[in-house]
Amino acid sequence: MPPTKKEVAVGFISAAVIFFVLFFAGISLLDDPLLRQSVAFSRTAHYILADYHLPVMRAPAFNAAENNLLELLDPFSQLMDKRDYLQMREEYSGEYSGIGVTIIPRDSLLMVISVHEGGPAYDGGVRSGDWILAVDGHNVPHDNPSSATDYIRGQSGTPVKLTIYRPRIDETLHLTLTRGAIKLEHIPYYGMTETGMAYIRLADFEAGAAEQLQEAVEILESKNPRGYILDLKGNPGGYLGEAVEAADIFLNKGVLIVGIDSRSRWDNRQYKSTSKPLTDRPLVVLTDRGTASGAEILTGALHAAERAVVVGDTTFGKGLVQSVFSLANGDAMRLTISRYYFADGRYLNPPDSVLHFVGLAPDIVYSPPGELAFQDLILSGLLLYDFADEYWPLLSGYPDKFGYPDTVITLFEEFARSRGIEYQSWMTQTLNQTLQYQHADSAGPAVLAQLDSMLALSQALDRDALERHADFLKFQIRRVVVERKDGRAASYRDVIVPGRTDIRFVEQLLADSTRYDSYLTARPDTE
Repeated sequence: MPPTKKEVAVGFISAAVIFFVLFFAGISLLDDPLLRQSVAFSRTAHYILADYHLPVMRAPAFNAAENNLLELLDPFSQLMDKRDYLQMREEYSGEYSGIGVTIIPRDSLLMVISVHEGGPAYDGGVRSGDWILAVDGHNVPHDNPSSATDYIRGQSGTPVKLTIYRPRIDETLHLTLTRGAIKLEHIPYYGMTETGMAYIRLADFEAGAAEQLQEAVEILESKNPRGYILDLKGNPGGYLGEAVEAADIFLNKGVLIVGIDSRSRWDNRQYKSTSKPLTDRPLVVLTDRGTASGAEILTGALHAAERAVVVGDTTFGKGLVQSVFSLANGDAMRLTISRYYFADGRYLNPPDSVLHFVGLAPDIVYSPPGELAFQDLILSGLLLYDFADEYWPLLSGYPDKFGYPDTVITLFEEFARSRGIEYQSWMTQTLNQTLQYQHADSAGPAVLAQLDSMLALSQALDRDALERHADFLKFQIRRVVVERKDGRAASYRDVIVPGRTDIRFVEQLLADSTRYDSYLTARPDTE
C-alpha cells in the first residue's frame, strides 16, 4: 500500500529537520577551537604514520604527545599506565590479594623492606631484609625486577612459592605461602608513651586510613591519655575523603574542615564536620617537608580550628585536588581539578597564581639535633640495612634495652668507608666550587692558600661527622635490628617512640597546659 500524502509530508519534514540539525551541529562543531585543533592533530598524525620515510611506533609517539600536553599543566597532572591504574584501584578498595610485603628493587633483585604482621608472609617466616630470588620458579628478571610483583600477587587462597636469600645467616630458603586478603596498613603503630601520652603514626591517607585512625583513637581513649601526638611526618597524603573523615574525629560538629574551589562554580563545595569529636584532649601534630596533600588538609583543618598545635617543619605545600579519568586504552589520567582552602581563608596555592609550594608553617619549629645533610645521607640509601646484615650476630646479641658501645660506631665507620660512602658538608662543597672558580680566574697564591686551609679544616670536620652523630647512628642501627628481629611495630614501641627527640619535646609541651594553650591563642589572623 503506497504511503499517503500525510505520511509523505511527515517524512519530508522529519528528513528536513534531521538535515538542518546535523548541518548546524556541524557548523557548531567546526566553530569549536578544541575540536578543530583535535582534527588538525589527527590529520598530522595520519600523515606522519602513513608517509614518513621511516616507520613510527604508534604507542610511544602518542604517549609522548599526551605527556607533553600534561607537562604544560602542573607536576601532579600525569598519565598512569594500566598497571599503575590497577594498583591505584586496589588502594582505593583498601585491600589487595597477596602475601603482605613491601619490597623495593635492589641490585637486580627484590629486597623486603617491611612485612605486614599477621599476613601470609609474616606467618610463613619472611622477614625484613630478605631478598626474593624467584617466585613460582621464575627468577626475578634482572632488567625489570619490579615486574616480579605480578607473580607474587594473585587470587586469595592460591599458593605461591618463594626462593629467598637471607644474608644475615647466609642461607637460601624455599617457602610456600598461601595468598590472602591484605588490608592496607595506614597506621604502622599506635600506643602509649611512658609519660601517658597517646602516640599515633599515620603513614598515608589511602582508602581505609580514617577508619583505622578512628579505631586507634577509640582504643587509646580507653587508656585515658593525657594528650595525643599525631605523627604526620613524611605522610604524602591520599584521598580527600579520608582526610575529611580523619579531621571529623577531632573537630566539633559543623566546623569547616576544607573548602574546594573548582573551575566551575557548580563543583565548589565545603566539607564540614558532621559529628561530635571522639576526643577533646590536647593534640599535637608533627609535620615536616614531606607532609603533603591530604596530610596538609588534616593539619590545616586542625590548625584553623585551634584544635591542635603543629610542631616540626613547614609542610610540602600541595593545595591541589586531583581526579582520575579512565581512558579507552586501559590507561588513566590524573588531572588537577581544584584548589582547597581552610576555615581561616588560607590557600596553599592561591587561585589565579603561578603554582608555588608555600606549605603550612608550624606553630613551633623543631629540628632534630645534628646536621640534616649527614642524616639524610645515612637514611637515603640502604647502608644501615647492609651493615646490620654484615654484623648481625654482634648487633642482635645485645639486649634490646642495652645501648650500643662506641665500638659499633667504629665498625660502622670502617664499613661505610669500604662502601665508598663519604660525607661532604655544604661548607666543603662550597669551598671546593670556590677553589675551582678561583683557579679558573687565576687568583693569587695568597687567596688560594687561604681557601686550601679552610677546605682542609672543613674536610677534617666532615671526617669527624660519624663521631658527632654517634647517638643518631646507634638509634638508627637499633631501629633496623629490632625491626628485623621483631617487626615494625616493635621498632616503634621499643626504639622510635622512646628515642626520638621531637616526641620527647612534644610530651613536655603536652604536659605543660599553660604553654600548650598559649600556642593556640597566640596565632596571628590570616588574611
